[in-house]
Amino acid sequence: MYIIIGGDGKEYGPVSGEDLRKWIAEGRLNAQTLAKAESDAEFRPLARFPEFADAFAPPPAVPGAPPVFSAPANLAAGDYELDIGSCLTRSWELVKNNFWPVIGVSALITFILIAFNQITGLFTGPIIQAMIRERVFSPGGISILLLVNVLSAPVYMILMAGLMKYFLKLIRGEPATVGDAFAGFGPMIGQLILLGLVTNVLVLIGYVLCIVPGIFLQVAWLFVLPLVVDRQMNFWEAMELSCKMVCKHWFMVFAFLIVYGLVVMAGVIACCIGIFVTIPIGLGAWMYAYETIFSPPQTG
Repeated sequence: MYIIIGGDGKEYGPVSGEDLRKWIAEGRLNAQTLAKAESDAEFRPLARFPEFADAFAPPPAVPGAPPVFSAPANLAAGDYELDIGSCLTRSWELVKNNFWPVIGVSALITFILIAFNQITGLFTGPIIQAMIRERVFSPGGISILLLVNVLSAPVYMILMAGLMKYFLKLIRGEPATVGDAFAGFGPMIGQLILLGLVTNVLVLIGYVLCIVPGIFLQVAWLFVLPLVVDRQMNFWEAMELSCKMVCKHWFMVFAFLIVYGLVVMAGVIACCIGIFVTIPIGLGAWMYAYETIFSPPQTG
């Protein structure tokens, strides 16, 4: 027999396991509903009871069928546990099992981004060199640098969104091709362009004001790209949902971002060639974190 805490905060029970399963199926209870067996000392979410784990398991995936997502309101009402080690471990297994396709697609997008950075460097390089040589940081020069940085952000967003979509398809066991890595050029390109412009400007303002607001926003918006390209959300809704979910465990997500950076940096230390392995591992872990936070098991 079990005792549960209802939506009104009151205790109800004792209730049989059969009745609990019936209420779960009817949507009256969810994975976060607090409960305890009569012999237990503390309440815990129903999802943590082994005997009810299957009731919250996602339905079997149908090959080729689009994924089923929880509504933003349901996500905001729930919670999650982000296991950084698990994200990295699963990502490494994913990369090992799809080694050459993953390395090849990741390297292709990386080379395109490097080439784009070289092109923008043709405009910003002389300005930076002149300011260093003359030891004068002119407002005009700084304004041009900031403008180029803001305008180049959408290109990064479009390319990275496609690469994330490629990884998500692999994680979900769906067929993934090189074309998926360019999904950012599809129907959501307008939202990705707006996302790049708006987030880049706001993060820059945050860094200029006091650095800390910039760091906070960069972490809070860590998942806006997959939300736009995967869930087909408009950029502002994606920014709100990412911020709302990340802020539930902001420091844990911040720790994840630091680990992600260290993984990528390890590839740079390994004669730079290592980045062609560490970037996919880091990106895969990023997408596993996204799945953990935004694709929890469906309830009811």
